[in-house]
Amino acid sequence: MSIEIIWSDTKSRREITRSDTMSDQVRDILGNTVWGSRDTRYCILGIEKKLARLRAPSYFVLSEAGQELCVFVLDYCLKQVAGQTCGAYHFVMASTLPGHQNEGLANLLIDHVRDYCLATVGAPGFGFAYVEATTEFSLKLSSHIGHSIETTIPLTLFTRLFPRRDPNVGPLKAEETAGLIESLEGLYADHELSDFATSLNPSECFVYRRNGKIIAAAQTEVLTWRVVSLPGVIGAALQNILPRVPGLSRMLDLQNLRIVRLGNLLVPEGSEADFFSLIETCLSYHKARIGLILLDERSPVLDRLRNNGRFGVLSRVMNGSAKLHIDVVGMNDATIGQLTSRPLLVSAADVF
Repeated sequence: MSIEIIWSDTKSRREITRSDTMSDQVRDILGNTVWGSRDTRYCILGIEKKLARLRAPSYFVLSEAGQELCVFVLDYCLKQVAGQTCGAYHFVMASTLPGHQNEGLANLLIDHVRDYCLATVGAPGFGFAYVEATTEFSLKLSSHIGHSIETTIPLTLFTRLFPRRDPNVGPLKAEETAGLIESLEGLYADHELSDFATSLNPSECFVYRRNGKIIAAAQTEVLTWRVVSLPGVIGAALQNILPRVPGLSRMLDLQNLRIVRLGNLLVPEGSEADFFSLIETCLSYHKARIGLILLDERSPVLDRLRNNGRFGVLSRVMNGSAKLHIDVVGMNDATIGQLTSRPLLVSAADVF
């Protein structure tokens, strides 16, 4: 494992390093972190498998006398902005070892990480992070970093207690990949931050066909959480009742909750009903009850989905939103104007 020293201080015996692989200590810190703060709080099960999805990861670690205390995970990627390819750093996650919070470690680390990213991202380029609206730690970090562009990404849940499969839905065929990418680029031509050619994984895609033609499509990724707390009356009821009823706990296991994240959504106008059948099939295939859709609140695709389908009784249990914060580097005013005024895409390759 190649380790690059970013900063060191002999007096405090502290140092900051960057590596493209994570250490055992970092794996333990991230695997035991409880994410969220006021609403839904959860641990990520199988953190190593999740981080294996990163495109070009950087693990920035602040250590003291050899003990790793604070870690930031970033992912370098390429996205389309105003018709040009830009380098970008995705701020994926951050965590501090229990017992060392509120010692200023995260702020110290982020200052050096920011300098590293500014020097290496290229121009034009940008950094971005999805910040849960009720997570104080993330909000404080984002405020410390600063950002010039912000948009809201509703956490749109699609839920079915007994998801059914539609015989018109099946896996994407290899020879259909180029056509699907072209269709996605056309559907989201008025959005920014597209990366369909690199984020689309054919092995994770399902399509709805009619007479051999693709009507709708979605890419799936299974998120696995151990839920610590849920907001509201329904959330409290689920936590108190589910463990006591064997049938219900098997149907919706909060200790091993499977959520299907749905990305690269092909929903041409008029295909909304077929799309809902498609994603219900995706839930059934992955033995899950909950699907997660991440679209900019300004996206006309999200408006059409909200106006043309039922999202299910559990869709309000973990409702909320994330803020997409963007800090630009070397962009002209016209490019910044497009990023500010147009809906932004959440990539299927961005790791949560």
